[in-house]
Amino acid sequence: MTEDAADVSASGPEPTTYARGVRTALRNNASAYGFSITVTVAYGLVSGTQSTITASKTIAFGLGAAVGFVLVGAIFVAATSRGSLPESRQALTISGGVDMLSVGAAIAAAYGLSLLPGFWAWPSTGGGAVACYLLVSGLDVLIARALARHTSFGSRQ
Repeated sequence: MTEDAADVSASGPEPTTYARGVRTALRNNASAYGFSITVTVAYGLVSGTQSTITASKTIAFGLGAAVGFVLVGAIFVAATSRGSLPESRQALTISGGVDMLSVGAAIAAAYGLSLLPGFWAWPSTGGGAVACYLLVSGLDVLIARALARHTSFGSRQ
């Protein structure tokens, strides 16, 4: 009997199946959730420092965020010929929690950039927050790997 089959009885899934499902959802969505928080807060910060928000400023913010994402991606694709790192379940679980560092750093960068005067605050805040989030997220992986070597948190029980 497989491990997954053992989690499902004749009457339906057991609580362990649900718990494993939640852990999987957390692990698979932590980075996207942190990224969403970062972009939302960055937009709020820059809009709070400007007296009027126009469609062109909102579009500039979005384009700045997209350009920041593409630039960081292009730099790291060019810098390495290998794909992403394979991670253990434990490291991925820990990485979701450590992702708070990425969000905090990106929000700090967004705050600083949102203080720039005029139109250029918009694309700069979008791009800078995204770039900072991605760059610090790379460090999150290293921190999670180091923590995984020294703790049993997030390991298979």
